[in-house]
Amino acid sequence: MAEFELTPVDEPRHVLAIVNPASGSKRGATVIQRLQSITRPRVTLRMTTPDFDFAEAIRAGIADGVDRILVAGGDGTLMEVVSGARRVLGDRLLPFSWVPVGTGNVVSGFLGLPHRVEPALKLALGPGAIRRIDLAKVGERCSVLRVSTGFEAEAAHNVTREDKDRLGILAYGISGLRSLRQTRPIEYMISLDGQPPILVEGIMAFVTATGALTWINSLSVINAAIQPDDGLLYAGVLRTLNPGRLLNSFTNLFAGSGFPPESIIYFSARKRIVVDCKTPQPTQIDGDPLGTTPIIADLLPRALPIVVARDSKQGAAAYLDWLSQVRE
Repeated sequence: MAEFELTPVDEPRHVLAIVNPASGSKRGATVIQRLQSITRPRVTLRMTTPDFDFAEAIRAGIADGVDRILVAGGDGTLMEVVSGARRVLGDRLLPFSWVPVGTGNVVSGFLGLPHRVEPALKLALGPGAIRRIDLAKVGERCSVLRVSTGFEAEAAHNVTREDKDRLGILAYGISGLRSLRQTRPIEYMISLDGQPPILVEGIMAFVTATGALTWINSLSVINAAIQPDDGLLYAGVLRTLNPGRLLNSFTNLFAGSGFPPESIIYFSARKRIVVDCKTPQPTQIDGDPLGTTPIIADLLPRALPIVVARDSKQGAAAYLDWLSQVRE
């Protein structure tokens, strides 16, 4: 596997910190307390609310001279901040730091970011290296993790903030299993770069630009052939989980490798992927409800400059480090 490209970055002078205080069973509140005690670098702290204007917060931060954007929250919070930054700055994004204190924090796994608050803040506020990762643009939102339809989208629509606080990532798993029991196979139409659609039957379809490590309702999916900065957009269709395949999936999960490869059919494109079906289905983006099909996703190659450790690991090594932290 080819090494990914890293560019050294110095300690920031002025950080705009956007924190979701409700994230990760209130772990966001812990980050707020720590940031309030930081004297170097300068930190401008903004806390999200249900009607928070991400673009306006970033616009004000730019006017005040910030040179790094710190996000503390889950995958959905990261998606919202990146989307707001793109509306303000276009392709010229500032370096992003991420303190992953949300429910899933999936993206942090394949980037090798610390899961614990203290080491995550040390990296987020200090020197490191920039890794530029791909994004999937859907309307005005930029997906860092995954856009999907099918039983996962149903689960995302049904999970409440209270569920996340009480159960953590298990909230998605329980909601997903409830949705799975009622799910019937759907014929998805997958169009790659404007080509005639390919018809594939399954219980879920998704689009991702990063995809090296992802989760489907608490079951891990690792595809080492996909890298978050390989300049490709991916679609996947999860095939119907018959009893034998479901047992095989759970066996693989406990072995650390997630769904067996034959459970998911992958496709790739260089510019655009469209996922549709005859009857509109609910969709989700990075854990948040989105709307209904079709999903129209455009690739933004190497669009997000995110701060990682200068000796950052990749692939399975990063995943195993991250998983060991999550389980502690």
